[in-house]
Amino acid sequence: MTGMANGATEILAVALGVLALGVSVAVFMSFAAVRRRLVVLQGRAGQENILEATARQIEEVRALRGEIRELTRHVQAVTEALRGTIQRVAVHRYDAFEDMGGQLSFSAAFLNDHGDGLVISCINGRQETRSYAKPVTKARSQYNLSPEEQEAIRQALAGVSS
Repeated sequence: MTGMANGATEILAVALGVLALGVSVAVFMSFAAVRRRLVVLQGRAGQENILEATARQIEEVRALRGEIRELTRHVQAVTEALRGTIQRVAVHRYDAFEDMGGQLSFSAAFLNDHGDGLVISCINGRQETRSYAKPVTKARSQYNLSPEEQEAIRQALAGVSS
């Protein structure tokens, strides 16, 4: 019976060894997966630990927030500067005289967002053509504006051109 007991003990020892080997391989695989995840989290080829990587990321986010605030200030400054540039243009064409057709006369308004700029009118007749330029401040002029000039200013401020 000792021969049989030794054989059973050997089989049991081999089975336990195979089981231990299987458990070891499973633990190694699990450890390898955790290590891969840690390397991804660590960044910089594993030169820093997770706390250092997190602290570095927080500092980078803070720096980015500062840059975003600075860019926002610059965009606001550029937006305000653009409000003073001529952006609103409209041309209103019309017949200045009953005996002239083809709407060859026109008034053109060139304004910024505040309604400042100028209006130019060209009155076309059979014998002559006259041109006028009038400064405009807040959609008004110190000079009398014709209804056609007022229409050109209205269209420019509304973003419409006929």
